[in-house]
Formats: sequence, C-alpha cells, structure tokens
Amino acid sequence: MADYNRLAHLMGMHQELAIFKQFAKLNAKNLLYMQSELTHLEAELSDIELENKYSGDSQKTSFQVSVFELKESVGSAKDLQWRKALEVRTKLAQYTLLQNSDVQRLARPTDRNVKLLQEWLDRADGGDFFLRGREAEMWDNADDLVSLNSGHTEKDSLTQSITDRLVPWYHDRWGHCMKNTSLSSNSMWNGVWHYDEASLIVFANAISTLLSSLLPTTSILVLYFVKKPLARLAVTMVFTAVFSVTLATVAKARRIDVFAATTAFAAVQVVFLGQAGFCND
Repeated sequence: MADYNRLAHLMGMHQELAIFKQFAKLNAKNLLYMQSELTHLEAELSDIELENKYSGDSQKTSFQVSVFELKESVGSAKDLQWRKALEVRTKLAQYTLLQNSDVQRLARPTDRNVKLLQEWLDRADGGDFFLRGREAEMWDNADDLVSLNSGHTEKDSLTQSITDRLVPWYHDRWGHCMKNTSLSSNSMWNGVWHYDEASLIVFANAISTLLSSLLPTTSILVLYFVKKPLARLAVTMVFTAVFSVTLATVAKARRIDVFAATTAFAAVQVVFLGQAGFCND
C-alpha cells in the first residue's frame, strides 16, 4: 500500500529524491510577524526599565544593576520587568533567522529529480496517487523546492553534465533495457533505475585527464604543420581559448587558477614557436 512510509523509504534509499518545500514566502512572512512583535516588546521592556529606574523604589532601581534582584522579584507586584524580559527571551528563540538562512543555502533539486519524484508518486507501482487534496500539490512549484542532497552542487560542470544529460540520454536508448530495475524484492522499486555515482565521477575524471594530456600535445602537433606566422598565431589563440574554456568547464577552478594555467599553456606554445623558428617556411 502506498503511503508516507513508502515515500520516506524511497527518499532514504535515493537521497537525490529527498526533495521538500522550502516555504520561502511563509517563512518570510513569519519572520516579518516575529520582527514586528519583537519591535513592540523591545519598546515595552525599555519603557518598564525606565519607569523602574526613576520610580524612587530602591528595589526597582536595583533591577538596572542586578539581575539577581530582578529575578528575586518573581511573584511580587514588582516582577513586571522580569516577566517582560522572559517574554522577549521566548520570542527571540522563535526568531529563527539563522535557521532560515541555512534553509536558503540548501541546494535546488535538479529538474530531472523533481520529475522523477512526481512520476513515482503518480505510478501505480509507486506512490499510486496516495496524496490527496493540498498535499498532492506539494511538489508542483519547483521554485519553492530544496534538496537535502547537496552532492550535485559539489560536482564540476563536466560531472554534472554527464549526470543530467548523458545518463538520461543513455538510459532512454539502452540503459532501460540493460539494467535490472528490481533493486530489491519490494515492488516499490519497480521502474526505478540506479546508476552508481562513483562510477560517473570516475568516468568524468578519465575524460578530464584525457583532455589535459591531449590539448597541449595536439596544439604542438598542429603548430608543427602550420608554417605561416599569422596562421600559427591564430592557432595559438584558438587552442589557448579552448584550453581556458575547457579548464573552466571540467574543473572547479578559481578564476586566478584559470588565468595562471592558461598563461602557462600559452607559454608552452610560444616556447615551441621560438624553438621551431617562428618565421621558417
């Protein structure tokens, strides 16, 4: 039977499908309400403190310099300042700015993972439309969804492209025929395919390594056969541009690192041109 337990099991087994509503608008509204309440409480506490300070009552006056005396007033007719301070403390604990900041830093789920979750919820051998009413609309607004799995934000562009584009392309053509869809004896996994992320990362690393070795050697090889000076300059510019774009795409490099590596790459080509003779026929 499809229910929340089954959905929780799916999200637990496939963390990329652990997608939830952020309630961004609702959280913002709640913070605004809390901010307004605290603003009034702050003013009320300040008025009470000022009144006690100039009351002429030695005990009330001592509240400004002794928290012990302030706490000792509990239960008496003079405990208004302490009660208001406790009210402020409770409200401040509910003013969850840091918590909301953490939620906003959560990764956005990929469109494909949102689609996969929605499809599973609708499949007869998956969620089987067990959600009803408003609950059935919880994953409709993609702009208000966050993912507890931040793995895809830590990937470089090449790995992310393989995960988001190459794997779906491969799956649609051959993968669905070659891989076993039964991840367990439980029928809830019918129609669910799992591709090992570690293998995808190894594949992406292999491509990166191949490109890092081919680009410099290929540029030297091409320059060897190009004899005209202007043509050699053009080839150098093209390969340098390709190298920098490739570096920025396949590696999570800082801008300064891209500049440094590109400069070194260009220097290698210039050295070759100098040794080969820039103006030879």
